Amino acid sequence: MITINLYDYKRIVRDVGIQKQLAMVAAGSMIVLLISCGTWMFQKMWIWNIESDLAEVETEVAAATPDYNAVQHLKKQQGQYTKIITGIDALRSDQARTTEFLEDMGQAIPEGIWLTSVKQMNLETIESKKIPFLFISYDDKKRKKRGKKKGKEGLDEDKFVELKGTAMDGQPIVHLLEQLRAIPYIDAVVLNSSKRAWMENQPVQNFEIYCHFLKPKPAA
Repeated sequence: MITINLYDYKRIVRDVGIQKQLAMVAAGSMIVLLISCGTWMFQKMWIWNIESDLAEVETEVAAATPDYNAVQHLKKQQGQYTKIITGIDALRSDQARTTEFLEDMGQAIPEGIWLTSVKQMNLETIESKKIPFLFISYDDKKRKKRGKKKGKEGLDEDKFVELKGTAMDGQPIVHLLEQLRAIPYIDAVVLNSSKRAWMENQPVQNFEIYCHFLKPKPAA
């Protein structure tokens, strides 16, 4: 009896190999899909955490905004108050210096002198009168430059006093000049004019004296 094996071994082996490859591809695809899903979920959670932190920060910023605006407003007010206080201090200082000068001048006036006028002046008035102070230049170009510079810097800090009066002769005027130059906050004294005149048939000297106040040191 002859037996014929019709079972195709090679085909079966080939089919099994193909099935194994398909199974490996399917397993690989499943792993990639799981990894992708895990990565996607991780990114979503990370983005959610960032959005949550951002929302919290925005809430804190919104809560702090009124305080920040209030602080900025106070800073502006502080700057304005500082300017006002500085101006008041300058006025007080100027007034105190003028009062002190009147007291010192009263003690410096010798016998034989009568004052007829005491005026406080600024640099512009002194320049218009062309009073010969050594620190004032009357060259036109220099005056223009100084005028522009003064306009940029603000108010003029130079303070002057004009003294007009009458003396019996020239000696009391010389003594008055010496006394004025001895005042510590007066750094320049100029006798602008001394003219002979008559008063009730008596010879007298009419004079003009200009004093410059020493500039105050800038505030700390």
